[in-house]
Amino acid sequence: MLLGALLASTTAHAGAWTPPPEHGYAKFWVKWHWGWGFVAGGGRTHRIGNYHDVTLATYGDLGIAEGWAVFWHSDLVRTYTLRDPLEDRRQAHVAPGDPALGFRWQFVRGDRLAMSTELSARAPVAPDGSVQEVRRRQAPHEEVGALRVGAGAWSVRSVWHVGYAFDRAYVAASLGYQYRAAGYADRLSWSAEVGGRLRGRLSGRLRASGSHSLPGGDPIRDLRAPRDNSPNGLGNGSSWMGIAMELDLKLSASWFLGLTVEGGAGPIRRLSGGPVISLSVSTQY
Repeated sequence: MLLGALLASTTAHAGAWTPPPEHGYAKFWVKWHWGWGFVAGGGRTHRIGNYHDVTLATYGDLGIAEGWAVFWHSDLVRTYTLRDPLEDRRQAHVAPGDPALGFRWQFVRGDRLAMSTELSARAPVAPDGSVQEVRRRQAPHEEVGALRVGAGAWSVRSVWHVGYAFDRAYVAASLGYQYRAAGYADRLSWSAEVGGRLRGRLSGRLRASGSHSLPGGDPIRDLRAPRDNSPNGLGNGSSWMGIAMELDLKLSASWFLGLTVEGGAGPIRRLSGGPVISLSVSTQY
């Protein structure tokens, strides 16, 4: 099984349920991705210089009316390190993330069944353009891509959620569509998860998810390949599927400590493979 990095934003969302008015949820986490090679647009895997990225991110939502919530999500700081095999040196790059703000409406609020829809927009805060060439590890070290620290484009995302709660567990699924400006191809996303209380103060969940770049986009941008081939997936046309296992330890009535391990469950494109490990702290208020 190919291990692949999950994008995006780490899929930290509240799913089909919205919090009561004036209540909410906030989460902070640090995510480490150890890159294993790089899969270019044509599907060929290249061995590249050692690649790592570390991200500090946040997510939160707040109930503003019965069945309505506002939410935000952003990578606060991203740090990328990539070794250049041609010059035999490692370069580090630091950039902010692109923040997203949106609304969620829970239109089905049964005793156990919940359905909701959301709409959000993401602003291009991080600098556009590439900051370093991505080269093959083997001589003559030809260029196979370029590391980007930002997409430089607005995007709008709509998602449909459904969830069902049992006494000690729940199941949930989502389907989303993301419009991307500036000549980027749009994306289709999905997720399916099951979770619940495991033992004592420990709870967990298992989630499968994916993001798939759709045909289209600006053909002029496509001709700039391999410039769109960024190992962090910020270029045009990146796609992935993966599985995440999450554990949450309840520290108090409202605080939780979390661990997430993510890996690939299918082919990836225009992205670096490798495991992703996240440590988080979250609170309900």
